[in-house]
Amino acid sequence: MSANQQRKGFTFIELLFVIVILGIVGGMTLEAVRQYYNGIYRTQEIMKRTETADHVLDQLKGYFEYALDSSIVNLDKQGAANACYGPPMPNDSGDYTVAFVAVDQDSLRTIGNRPGWSSEVLLGAGNTILAADANFTAGDGIITGLGSTLAQSAVYDADSADNNACVRFNLHAGDGTSGYHKMDAGANPISSTILQLNPDNNATDGHRKYLLRTGYAFQVEQSSVTPNPGNFYMYTSFRPWLGEEYKTDPTKKYLLAEKVNHFFVDYDISTASTALSGKVWRLKVCMQGLDENLSDSDLDALQICRERSVHVRY
Repeated sequence: MSANQQRKGFTFIELLFVIVILGIVGGMTLEAVRQYYNGIYRTQEIMKRTETADHVLDQLKGYFEYALDSSIVNLDKQGAANACYGPPMPNDSGDYTVAFVAVDQDSLRTIGNRPGWSSEVLLGAGNTILAADANFTAGDGIITGLGSTLAQSAVYDADSADNNACVRFNLHAGDGTSGYHKMDAGANPISSTILQLNPDNNATDGHRKYLLRTGYAFQVEQSSVTPNPGNFYMYTSFRPWLGEEYKTDPTKKYLLAEKVNHFFVDYDISTASTALSGKVWRLKVCMQGLDENLSDSDLDALQICRERSVHVRY
């Protein structure tokens, strides 16, 4: 019998060689599978965070649309409650709390044949304002149903000068309240067409007087000041004309999204030439990204950003 006929299997060396080859191929296969599924997870997570940013921007656009353009200010940089920095400026990417007061839309609803508010008003005797086409009594009922009253609201005169937004709108308590005509709580409204203003006000005739019911503020919590960095909150139901700040009532703090890295606001300076048209503002939300280990990362190079443009009406 020949030597070839006597050999019926692998030698030990050959077996080890086969095992090593199979191990290498198996390792490469497992790595390929791991990368494949990691890629799927990364893609899905990026899509989810992109959708979250888009959803948040859609909500924000609705609020900013009715803001007083000249009241939009930056507060509390990096989460530190210490200052009002004035209106957001182009290309300033600091992490501020963005705040403003908004024109009340609920009071514009028509009850009977007149809306609850009219911007067409005349100055009457004793610092009253008159609007023949409004129903202030009905407007008071609408606002009361929303948890406030007409007497706790304020009037903004769009025809007056807007100097120093921090002082004018008092969004950082103590700065001032020169931008508001406050109501007189004891005698307001006098009738469905007559409102009593506080005697400290200096109202004039005007065709663009807007009713204000609440302020809004938006803040991404930073890692230096909170155990939950990346939480993006909206604050509402505070009245700057009464000295209230956005943090006055902690129950009026609403979570909009998690894993947010930055929220930026600025405006297109080319649209800011006329006071009548307001400005086109850019809203930008950046979500946390994923590092190579698929962990959340706040590195700017990895973040996922989305933008919206909104024409602020007032």
